[in-house]
Amino acid sequence: MVALARIGAMLVALFGSALGLWFFFATEQAAGAFFVTPQGAAGLATLRADMSSFFLVGAGFALHAAVTGRGGGLMVPAALYAVAITGRTFNLAAAGSHEGAVVPMVVEAVLILLCWFGWRTLRRA
Repeated sequence: MVALARIGAMLVALFGSALGLWFFFATEQAAGAFFVTPQGAAGLATLRADMSSFFLVGAGFALHAAVTGRGGGLMVPAALYAVAITGRTFNLAAAGSHEGAVVPMVVEAVLILLCWFGWRTLRRA
């Protein structure tokens, strides 16, 4: 189970790293995939800073958990994705359903479960 927990943590780290680097180096392309349109250079800077940091900070903590076998760091990406899925749920209630609403929520739920499983398993190891 410890090996599975570390693999799960590594998957969370890889996912966050990929998206964080994508937002950092190809901001406009990544923004379009997330249905966001930056307004000028300031908008690009905001997306590059905020979206990259969201994903890369979570990835860093997940990587630390995977490498060291200490699950506590997985609570950081779990909290980030929990806030994200809460915001999406609130938006569904406030604005109604829209095309593409389900997939990101499923991905976030899976990431939260991987973090929870890793935290629970690695804290006992």
